[in-house]
Amino acid sequence: MVALSAGVYMLTGYLGSGKTTLLQKLLAYLQSQDGRVVVLMNEMGDEDIDGEQIQGFGFPVKKLLDGCICCSIRGELTEGLKDILASFEPDHILIETTGVADPVDVVDALTHPELYDRLELKGIISVVDASRFRSLISRFQSSSTLVKTIRNQVKYADLLLLNKIDLVTPDVLEKVKAKLLELNPHAPIHQTIQSDMDLRELLNIKRAAERSAAIQARDKAGTPVQKSIGRMSTLDKVKRSLGFSAGQPSLYNSIETFSYHFTGPVDADKFEDFLWDLPKNVYRAKGYVLFKGREELISFQHTENQVHLFPFENFGPKMVAVFIGEGLDREKIIADLEACY
Repeated sequence: MVALSAGVYMLTGYLGSGKTTLLQKLLAYLQSQDGRVVVLMNEMGDEDIDGEQIQGFGFPVKKLLDGCICCSIRGELTEGLKDILASFEPDHILIETTGVADPVDVVDALTHPELYDRLELKGIISVVDASRFRSLISRFQSSSTLVKTIRNQVKYADLLLLNKIDLVTPDVLEKVKAKLLELNPHAPIHQTIQSDMDLRELLNIKRAAERSAAIQARDKAGTPVQKSIGRMSTLDKVKRSLGFSAGQPSLYNSIETFSYHFTGPVDADKFEDFLWDLPKNVYRAKGYVLFKGREELISFQHTENQVHLFPFENFGPKMVAVFIGEGLDREKIIADLEACY
């Protein structure tokens, strides 16, 4: 029997934005719903603070302490998910990340080749503190690394909660909303107080890439649609101002993943060249492959300008490649990969 995929909801957002409050409301709602739910919480320190507030809802809670799941304990997240799938066979997994976690790195950890077919990322929900957001992203008040992380928490979200709106003036609120739209034109924005929103809408979240693809599909079919979704280059803006048609809106600003299952061994040199030649919008590529003329399975990792290949003695994993990035041209990537046979 093929195991069904568990739906994963990732809650992200900077420290103190209201993620745990949202998680508590979500768990209270899920108590009245069908389905097995497991919570995975990440704390930076060696003491679990927020986890104690979650225990009373009656759902299994797994805690990852003393590190961030996007970096120092990423491997623990993979192992923790394996344990959750084996022990509970959940329908839903709710992951509350630490406030300094970058969604790109967390998705990287979620898409381990041994887990990819058993997990489905339903959506990334980012909680934004309206009262602190503008100061947090100011390069004069935060480190560049922190600014990038906070921006990415917004940029890659599939749904945004603009929280604590009662603590700001209408003028400040509009400026924060404008910045959120600049960073992420795809995600719906819900203005909230104490992270209070319609949780049915949250659970029915759609990935930003799926929404953009649907819009582009309708556009190609001739149905009039709004064309402002996605980034528009300076050249396209000039073209539009002159009355010429601009290019198609891109799928950028949304993390995409897809997998490819190898049908046999590939040429080692061609495959390594393929990894080095992947476009810059492929942020991660990883998996297990068999090279022609060799007996051992090869584990491979591609990250930015680095490629790592090393023998993997365990033949348990499937021969599969997983790709993570933005605006991925799947057909081109697969065609290039299949040229390695």
